[in-house]
Amino acid sequence: MTLGQLPALPVLVVLGALAGLQSGPANDVAATATAIESAPTPVRLENGSILYAELSKTVDAKKAKVGDPVTAVLVNDVLSHGKIVIRHDSKLLGHVSEVQIHGKETPESRLGIVFDKIILKNGEVPFRSLLLAIRPAEHPVVDVPSAPSPMSNSATQPMQPGHYPSQHRPNTPQGGNSSPLNDELKSHDRKLAETGPTDIDGLSLSSAANGAQTIVSTERTVKLESGVKIELRVTGQ
Repeated sequence: MTLGQLPALPVLVVLGALAGLQSGPANDVAATATAIESAPTPVRLENGSILYAELSKTVDAKKAKVGDPVTAVLVNDVLSHGKIVIRHDSKLLGHVSEVQIHGKETPESRLGIVFDKIILKNGEVPFRSLLLAIRPAEHPVVDVPSAPSPMSNSATQPMQPGHYPSQHRPNTPQGGNSSPLNDELKSHDRKLAETGPTDIDGLSLSSAANGAQTIVSTERTVKLESGVKIELRVTGQ
């Protein structure tokens, strides 16, 4: 190294330090802006929205305890202001809120279930809900072909679907100014008026002291099999 090159080294060091000071805050601001833009938008559920789901596991009042977790899976997309905000197959999380078995001293069996969270890939969506109805689990129907009868050539008719909405199909308006949520609520209320809150023999719904709906039976201890369909109404978030 020559004598003429020595003074240049401190100058380069100083310039490098100044460049680092100038680029540091700018990089921090850019990183913060990118993080804000990439942050997931909180999911908002409209009050009154109807959630259709199926129980993931059997819940038996003989074995259940207050506070035990209860899980279910959504079978329909959830809409908010006409847009899908939660997809079907999302997991619902709840807990047992009341348990009472059937017996001589307590002839009325009770099972309370409260769902209050939806589990998504990027987090949880808390909400408050009211149990509106329970329906029997759908069992697969196997259509076994039989020899044609000489008296009739008609084929065996498959079992007709129940009152539960088609899976994976969100409700959309058919025209006019009515919203999807209002159409769904009207349709659901008509269905409840026609079918009642449950199609399961021996089970009914009763309002608990805290305002929640409780499943009751005077014939046996309440037991909900895996796959039982539940209908919830969102009451807050």
